[in-house]
Amino acid sequence: MPVELETRWHPSTKLNAIGSALDFTRVDPLPENVTRDQIEEFCYTLEQLYGEYVDELVAETTLSKREAQTWVLRNLVHEGADRLTFDAIGLYIWAIGRATDGDPLSRTIVAAYHDRAREKIDAAEATIKRTQPPPYPDDLFEDPSMLWVEGSVADRLGRRLGPEESYSDVIERLLDETLATVDLETLIEAFRDAGATFVGVQTVRPDWDRELPLSVHGAASTPPDAVAGADAVVVDGTPYPFRIGTRPPDAGTDSLLSLFDREESAPAGVDRLRRALEAVDATLSELVERVREAGLDGVAMADQPVGAGAHLLVIGDAVPDGIAHLDRLLLDDRTLTVTRVTAVSAAEYADRNDATLLWTATDADLPETRLPADPVERRERVPTAVCRTG
Repeated sequence: MPVELETRWHPSTKLNAIGSALDFTRVDPLPENVTRDQIEEFCYTLEQLYGEYVDELVAETTLSKREAQTWVLRNLVHEGADRLTFDAIGLYIWAIGRATDGDPLSRTIVAAYHDRAREKIDAAEATIKRTQPPPYPDDLFEDPSMLWVEGSVADRLGRRLGPEESYSDVIERLLDETLATVDLETLIEAFRDAGATFVGVQTVRPDWDRELPLSVHGAASTPPDAVAGADAVVVDGTPYPFRIGTRPPDAGTDSLLSLFDREESAPAGVDRLRRALEAVDATLSELVERVREAGLDGVAMADQPVGAGAHLLVIGDAVPDGIAHLDRLLLDDRTLTVTRVTAVSAAEYADRNDATLLWTATDADLPETRLPADPVERRERVPTAVCRTG
């Protein structure tokens, strides 16, 4: 079966596309319209980005050549490149090693190399972590990156540990304590007293939850005193950095999540934002659970991305809050941006041929579909074109 490659794609994107089209049931598993020379060209471009580091790992660690290649290509993503799938890495090892007499390595073989590399790296990290005097509890080192500090600093951090806190927990807590913060309720009240007619969050912006983009309508451009000195706003006990944009009182509000509106009889902005922040990330399993809890018939994903992300189709009367604010879909090896969510009826969905069902309710008038239990199989349920955006 042929594979469509866009000229403007990065070589890593092309290699991922070719890898997803491999068919090991055939004598020649390569797609019909792709030559070995083309694959070698893409792979040697990638070798210029990653080859030197692979060679260093092989020379200076216990990783073999294939373990180093697999680990680097899977876990390190050069700027402008895509993360390589196991299928694509199999093509790389096959082409870059000039071993093109046989077939490309299967994802199973590549996954085994990656597991062995991970085990060796974990063992090396465990050795480094235990070069200090005991006790050195394992549960203090659950994070994947190491932080080197002077012994006296480590002692001071240890004295500040709370019950069941790790070093990461206490560092994060101490950093949060240095922030000048304001409660969300106080922020809303301050802008209300300053004459604002509306306060909202621009949730249409990418990663809006990492630094809340607030839109204040009808107030002066200078923030009130209670807000002016704050670095973060506290929502449900968690501080979020924020920035403020001022707009005229008659500016539109349809695309904003409302925190305060003079026209509302009962303010509900705090609860709205809390629910939106809770819903912004989800795994495929969590997405299905939200669909089930909302009583919808099912959920599907358009086969082609919208912009740089996924288009979800919820099969039911309306999009519930738990999905309307979903921005990031977490797969086992990547994160997909959700750029659009649309509600369609079961009859409307049945007339479409441009989407893939992820899950359907047992009583829905649709083919019964269940989400696979295996993470890799779940990822493979996502349309290939959408996977390339993550």
